[in-house]
Amino acid sequence: MKREFSIAERINVEISGELSNDCISFLKKIYENFDEKCETPKFILKVVVTDEIPKIKKKYSLGKDGYFDEKTLILSSGHFFIRSQDNILKVGIPTKVKRGRIPFKRVTPGRHITDEIIEPLLQIILQRYDATFVHASSIYENGKVSVIMGWRGTGKTNAILKDFEKKEIWSDDLSIIDSEGFVYPYLRPIRLYSYNLPLIDKSYLKTHKLNLKKYITPPWKPVHYLSLQTKSETKKAPMGEMIFLNDKKTRTLAQDSENIMEFEQIFFKNYQIMLNQSRIFKSRPNVKKIIDEALIKAKIKY
Repeated sequence: MKREFSIAERINVEISGELSNDCISFLKKIYENFDEKCETPKFILKVVVTDEIPKIKKKYSLGKDGYFDEKTLILSSGHFFIRSQDNILKVGIPTKVKRGRIPFKRVTPGRHITDEIIEPLLQIILQRYDATFVHASSIYENGKVSVIMGWRGTGKTNAILKDFEKKEIWSDDLSIIDSEGFVYPYLRPIRLYSYNLPLIDKSYLKTHKLNLKKYITPPWKPVHYLSLQTKSETKKAPMGEMIFLNDKKTRTLAQDSENIMEFEQIFFKNYQIMLNQSRIFKSRPNVKKIIDEALIKAKIKY
């Protein structure tokens, strides 16, 4: 399998390698409505699932955690990162990984690839090109986008489910905003959990047997993935408003955005520190600056 798509008219992503059938099915579902790859991307992220570790001289050591040379970082987990050109990063993910508190390796699931590797790397790359993820859902209407931000479990998904049939949903959970005040679709399917189902049309619940599935699905796992599609040809639109569900009167919206994104991707911090230490791929965190500039360009007061 090889899957290629683009992000925010800036980044091309390529996924290939030794993926399980479940993983292939998951990745197709996640990225089915993303844009085709750009002809002239600013950056290319290549992700390959493989157990073939590149052979390099161990010029520099990270102790028991890994080693690197001028272009390649290899971790004890089997993950590796290769920076062959300034705008190309290749990432290797082993076919089996440890996740959570389970002490043994399991076949690499799709969510490890998407949530724990690709999206944190996209966040680092986006910031290089004056854009950023925010932990938010977004709705496109009348030429502008409403961005609804909040900590996990505070109603971002429910806010868009109420308008799912009437309005054009551009993202759930993660939205992309650039420093010019534009918002881009991020069409990862909505992950429906048991507590979201009361807001779903009853006929949809019945057709997909979701009422039954919610009783046999653990509460921490999605019951269903609800596909997102743009109804127009619009690839970006100005931000019309940005709402922070946890504090609608906040005076620190840009800083709040940065804090929540750091919290959401804290699990990637070890990788990020090692990438910085090896100088294979240095991060330039500037979420606050990007959102501050976006709010000014969008003429949003807070």
